[in-house]
Amino acid sequence: MRSDNSEPIIRRVAFLFAMEVEGRQFATRLGLVDQGRLDPDLPACWLSGESPGGEGDPLVLAAGFAGSDGVAGCDCIGTNAATLTAYLLCRRFKPDLLVNAGTCGGFHARGGKVGDIYLGSGAYLFHDRRIPLAEFAGYGLGRIPALPVRRLCEELDARPGVVSSGDSFTTNPEELALFDRENVIAKEMEAAAIARVARDLKVPFLSVKAVTDLVDHPDKQSAEMFEQNLHRVTEDLENRLNRFIAWLAHGRRIADFE
Repeated sequence: MRSDNSEPIIRRVAFLFAMEVEGRQFATRLGLVDQGRLDPDLPACWLSGESPGGEGDPLVLAAGFAGSDGVAGCDCIGTNAATLTAYLLCRRFKPDLLVNAGTCGGFHARGGKVGDIYLGSGAYLFHDRRIPLAEFAGYGLGRIPALPVRRLCEELDARPGVVSSGDSFTTNPEELALFDRENVIAKEMEAAAIARVARDLKVPFLSVKAVTDLVDHPDKQSAEMFEQNLHRVTEDLENRLNRFIAWLAHGRRIADFE
């Protein structure tokens, strides 16, 4: 489905990354300028600027990062940091579209392989929020609706599917059963939390995930695969995000994703 002229054109796009390695090079190569912290008392930081000139009109871009934990000395990954950073970035930058870009685990059983690019579709789930109490069960699972992305998948050579988020890198049998039951194609640690903030703020949300490891690989551990493939996969992710920006610059609307 193509949009009509009543829907606003996307002019302001914010990209949110959990880890510096996933997006700092992307932001620097675009020429985005460091804006410091999103809040003076918190580690989340951001950059902003315009997209490079080309055939389309320039876009106003921002790239946000959850920052580094001052005690552990590592990136602030997971749903808590993602929720806070998404809120701060949306309030500060006011995007027409919020994009969570980063890495994920794929599933061999559903045709996944290292280097695949997935766009969140159907719904965003939380796989480790098990609350067996009446109305809280649905709240825990999330099931936050995703944008239709059929045409965008064609443009970016990506696959659509359900993305599930949790705060642990490893999995347990109950989570593996949920992945099979819900036909999850990407397991990661931020998207559903960001999707919930975006929904509440009424900001259109998209996730773009690149597979570094296979959750159900028969021979290798996910952590080993992640470390081996991280840099190569993030290069591929950067190239795909640049293609996305070039496509958006031609005056696209959210309905053009369908």
